[in-house]
Parts: sequence; C-alpha cells; structure tokens
Amino acid sequence: MKIEIAKYSGYCFGVKRALDIVGKTLEKYSGSGKKVYTLGSIIHNPGVVTELSSKGLVSVKDPGDIKPDSIFIVRSHGMSPKVLECLAGKNIEVIDATCPFVKKAQAKAKKLEEQGYFVVVIGNRDHPEVIGIKEHVSGTDVMVIENISEASALLNKKKIGVVVQTTQTADKVKEIVLELIGKCRELIIYNTICDTTKNRQDSTRKLSSKVDVMIVAGGRNSANTTHLADISSSENNRTYHIEGYNEINPEWFKNSEKIGISGGASTPKKDIIEIKNMIESIDS
Repeated sequence: MKIEIAKYSGYCFGVKRALDIVGKTLEKYSGSGKKVYTLGSIIHNPGVVTELSSKGLVSVKDPGDIKPDSIFIVRSHGMSPKVLECLAGKNIEVIDATCPFVKKAQAKAKKLEEQGYFVVVIGNRDHPEVIGIKEHVSGTDVMVIENISEASALLNKKKIGVVVQTTQTADKVKEIVLELIGKCRELIIYNTICDTTKNRQDSTRKLSSKVDVMIVAGGRNSANTTHLADISSSENNRTYHIEGYNEINPEWFKNSEKIGISGGASTPKKDIIEIKNMIESIDS
C-alpha cells in the first residue's frame, strides 16, 4: 500500500504557540508551589491534555476553582472577558495563549458592534472560541448562527456584520452569508477563517478524492478535525476519524492500494507517524 500524508497536517501556528507557552510556564514555576491552571483543555486533543496534566497543568471547568496566588493560562481558543473579571483581586497571574487569529475575530466582532452592526458569529455555539468571540460583544445585538436554517429564521436587520469561527469550512460560511444578504440593507463580512485552516481543508479534500481509504487523525472534540472528517467523507465514503493508532482496524484496508492520512490542527506529528507506521505494519 502507498501511504500519503496530507499537506498542512498537524499542529497549526496557534496550537504550537499555546503549547510552547504552557511548556515554558510549567518549567518556570516547577517546584514553586504555585499551580498552573487552564479553563478547559488547552487544546482539543485528549492525549496531549493527559500528558500536560502529568506535568502539572490543572484544567478546571469553573473559574471559581482557580485558587488565589496561582497562574492562569488563557487557552488557544480565547475566552470571555467575563472570566477575567471573575479572577480580578485574587492575585492571579494571567498568561494569554489565545491564537492571534482568534484575537482578530474577537476584535472584529467588537468593532462591528461599535459601528452599529448586528453581529453574527458563524460557528458552533458551544465551542469555547465562539463563546469568547460572542462575549466580546458587550450588548445584546449579537447572535451565533450554525446553519442555513438558523440564518433563515433571523429577523430582518438594518445592518449585519459577520465574523467567522476560525476553523469553519468556507462552503458552510458561503451558504449562510448568501441567506443573510436578504436579511438586511447593509452587510459586512470579515472572513476570519485562518489561512492554515483553509489550506488544510483543501489538501484533505484533494487527497481524499484520490485514495482508497482516508484516515483523519485528531480529537473527536476538535471542531477543525471534525470538519476535516466531514470534508473527507464528502469525497470518500471510506473515511475514518480516529484519535490514535490503537483504533485502527485492519479490515478497513482490504483491497486498498492508496491510503491517505490527514491530521487536525491539534494533532501531534508523532500521532500521525504512529498511524502511518501501524498501517505499514498491517501491509507487511
């Protein structure tokens, strides 16, 4: 079997940056007695989260669980300004690991509000990045839209401004934007999908269309990896989304000559190599 790895697979710039910040912070405060916290997983990859936990990173679900006199790292997805308000007065050092592309989306949403637009955030409403972007809009003229049916249900507005979750697919965004055109007299769109996301999606689509079997590697809780799996499935019905090499089933590769592998933005390169090696061992 011939195995090909999609271009742009593995850690994106924002994830690399966040993990570098976490690593340096854990090293700096090792043995100091100070705890290092994140609110939720630093990235959406269970294996990486487990590894960082073993090194001392504490992930909590409630900002109230962050103890005074500690270190708090804002994860790559960003967060609501309200969380930082909760931490004020507790002598907590805040280190910001928000992806710069996410910060751009946050800033654009805030700017649109200041200019009098009703702000639409296209994305998954339960995703931490989208929650953070939405809550950078201080008023009530903001709405998260996940699909075309929600766009259709939106009442007409005078002015609508759009920002996009950085890991959304361009096709979904186009579909929703076309629906929004008929909902207002003025529409401004900031395409805040990051370039690496688009490149990764394009390379996955291209590779999946020319192989017999496609493996998409990454956390099932990762939005960008799930989008990759969806894109691949639209081109190849023998697509399998896995988190690690131990999930591979040899039956998947029967009567197959070409195998493709793609990895999400939070998938370590070593995971992709392990998957490749496992497939090669099946073929040997």
